[in-house]
Amino acid sequence: MRPHIPALLVAGIAAGAAFSAGAQAAPPPLVVTGESNPATDPGNVQTAVNLARRTIGGSVRLVGTFDFGNCSLCVIVPGPVAIRGVGNPSLPNPDPSKVTTILNAGSASMAIVDTGPPTGKVTIQNLWFKGAKTLAVMALQVRGTLTMRNNRISDVQPGNEFRFGIVGAEAQSMPSDIASAADLIATVYGSADGPRLTGAVVLDGNTIDNNLPMTRGDDNAVAFAGCHFRSITVSGNTFHAGEAVEIEGCRGLNAVYRVTSNTIVQSSTPSNLAQLTASPGFTRHGGHPAAIKPLDAEASRVIIRGNRIDARQAPPSAVCMMTGNINRASTTLIEGNTCLMNGQFAAILGGWAGTPGFFLPSFLHNATITGNTFRGKALLGVAWLDFTYLKNASQTLINAASGNVMVSNNDRGFVATRAAVNLGPATHGNRIVEGMRGHVVDQGVGNTVVASRP
Repeated sequence: MRPHIPALLVAGIAAGAAFSAGAQAAPPPLVVTGESNPATDPGNVQTAVNLARRTIGGSVRLVGTFDFGNCSLCVIVPGPVAIRGVGNPSLPNPDPSKVTTILNAGSASMAIVDTGPPTGKVTIQNLWFKGAKTLAVMALQVRGTLTMRNNRISDVQPGNEFRFGIVGAEAQSMPSDIASAADLIATVYGSADGPRLTGAVVLDGNTIDNNLPMTRGDDNAVAFAGCHFRSITVSGNTFHAGEAVEIEGCRGLNAVYRVTSNTIVQSSTPSNLAQLTASPGFTRHGGHPAAIKPLDAEASRVIIRGNRIDARQAPPSAVCMMTGNINRASTTLIEGNTCLMNGQFAAILGGWAGTPGFFLPSFLHNATITGNTFRGKALLGVAWLDFTYLKNASQTLINAASGNVMVSNNDRGFVATRAAVNLGPATHGNRIVEGMRGHVVDQGVGNTVVASRP
């Protein structure tokens, strides 16, 4: 059945064709107006996207409200193209009548399968993704650069203990209820020829609000698993989720991950993963949810800077930041972040046990932790602990953290009820100089700990 194309889209196509004949600048966008009709809206958008990608600099402008019904993987974005809406739904309290809205009750309103060159660009901007089950936007392949800017994602229904606003993963790493369909689409579009996420991703100025209650599980705003991105930049976003930024088991020795200037409020959703681990000497489970979590990272550089994290409503197992790398040449900077807590597990955990199928055990080394502010109270301030994954002994972490430097942090108004600094038995050669007041546990070798004066 041939998809219905509104008259406005036809006019845009004609204008674009005329403009592209000998013109150097990008053609005008193909305009699609939402009909609030599940029978026509997904097809109309898909038709416009397919047409726009055939032209260098092609773009689509979506106007009004689109209803995708209960479809899954509704619109496939198969290469360089810009898809933009009207207004800026990422701002607080947007008026639905003045912005472009995409309604959906299925999984993945849009799926990125970028088969273009490394220089290609996929842009998704100024869209309100409202609804969806399990996840709203999925990146199956990115060879160029995927930029998502000033979008809003809300009302995502949890599915089988998972929820994602934006997810980038190989199909095998996805929840089973959508993995087979995702794998089929990736293969049809010719992306089964190696690592699928080899380009770059930029998430800038988006709002992801996991506002619907979730009883238990992995409550993610942004998650990348098993990726090979050359760079990940998550900057200037507003997230309400248990785990706001999750980067797990991603590879690439030259990759750079930047998580900067985001505002994060952790949800109250407890994570099953915390209950599956134990750490010697601790009866309370800890480590999930983590507001910012680059783990098992091979990247040459990880930068976590200038984020404001409010963990006060998070469950007792939560942490503000948890990170660990496996590339001995990599470095990490944790600088200028603010953590507000009210009895959670830790402000910063430098390492965690692995999770089968997602990431391996990893600990933090060669990190500089400076200029951060901690407020409220937690069991631990900063800790490098051993962890055991209770269902799989191979995922046990012996935390051999080394080469970490912590200096000039601000913990006035922060109370660590167990230890301000905790260094496990295998840690060595770390320097903790001022900035953390309170009890220090140092079981390692050759660590230097100079606590702040009361």
